[in-house]
Amino acid sequence: MTTESITERLEAGTKAANAAAPEPSTSGINILLVDDQPGKLMAHESILADLGENIIRATNGPEALQCLLRQDFAVILLDVNMPGMDGFETAELIRQRPRYEKTPIIFITGYNTTDIDRLKGYRLGAVDYLFLPVIPEVLRAKVSVFVELARQTQIIKRQAEHLAFHNREQTRQLEMIQRLNESLREANSELQAFSYTVSHDLRAPLRSIKGLAEILLEDYGSQLDDTAHGYVGSIRGAVTHLDRLTNDLLNYTRISREDIQLEPVAIDLLVKEVLSMFSPAQCAAVRVSLAPEQSSVLATPTLLGQCLANLISNAVKFVPPGKTPSVLVRTEGRGDRVRIWVEDNGVGVDPAYHEKIFGLFERAGNIKAHDGTGVGLAIVSRATQRMGGICGVESALGAGSRFWLELPAPRATTAADELV
Repeated sequence: MTTESITERLEAGTKAANAAAPEPSTSGINILLVDDQPGKLMAHESILADLGENIIRATNGPEALQCLLRQDFAVILLDVNMPGMDGFETAELIRQRPRYEKTPIIFITGYNTTDIDRLKGYRLGAVDYLFLPVIPEVLRAKVSVFVELARQTQIIKRQAEHLAFHNREQTRQLEMIQRLNESLREANSELQAFSYTVSHDLRAPLRSIKGLAEILLEDYGSQLDDTAHGYVGSIRGAVTHLDRLTNDLLNYTRISREDIQLEPVAIDLLVKEVLSMFSPAQCAAVRVSLAPEQSSVLATPTLLGQCLANLISNAVKFVPPGKTPSVLVRTEGRGDRVRIWVEDNGVGVDPAYHEKIFGLFERAGNIKAHDGTGVGLAIVSRATQRMGGICGVESALGAGSRFWLELPAPRATTAADELV
């Protein structure tokens, strides 16, 4: 599974989540007016019209209860003195429903109520009393307080719904990422196993092809014309290239599977060990210098040696014609880490390719002029990552290259450590 497909699936999930997210409500706040006199209803409605909210009218208690079954209200203006079911009875029935036990009720009455009546109203949940004739400014001010309170409550409720929705979506996406990561790990494991198996199994037939080509030249070379000699030479060159490629792939997959054991590694000693594995012709073709006072790093010696060998080999390979390759290896302390520099005088790397060249099978520059498999720097990158480090390059065309590896520095040994 590729990184692009994972990203596409996550983006698709995000778009679907955004499309399914609850939309904010744009409707007004509901206000219920309950009075048996149409004139008073009309008068109160005209006073509250400036608020710009939804005003619902009911002419008696049962009709008010029917309205409450259909929708919620920010505040109820309830006439006390109504025939049949009066305001107190209506309020008592309203309060019996848990959904409306907190809905503010303002009683409106045309006569001065006694303290006992007011106490009864407050006990039934009334928040205030207004007496006729109602002062428009007072009515509007009192109602607007509860309207604003209802609006803020709606906003908080919508925000809570959005938060809950996005929390569910985040949980779902995290689960999806975990599943995708698991699938990716399985795919990478299978790919590494496949690559290792193919690379290993290819070496035997390649050796056979190379051996047969050499026998053909040795036993039948005198019978072949120049064209046939060229074909056999091409076969040997292709086999040699494939052999290097399979060997590099084996090294790459081996790095991915190898257990990492970090230990202090002296850079000067490791560089000398790496150079000892070069052929005499390679050693004669390159000048390798070591800066004085090299620092040590925490690394796996075999992996770090492989990194340095690849970088020095590239320095020998990627130089202009007629120029002697020159390499300087030095270290630079960076707090609790050490940067190893491998600087050359080669052809350089276009800055546009600085990150690309560390990918598998990626190459830059004149590919035909410089033979290679495109795996060497991928090995450097993968090995450095597995040792807990990073790598990079500073270079420009025609100005040489300065490759670097940054790894942890060995922890300083204290007197207490020695006692232990």
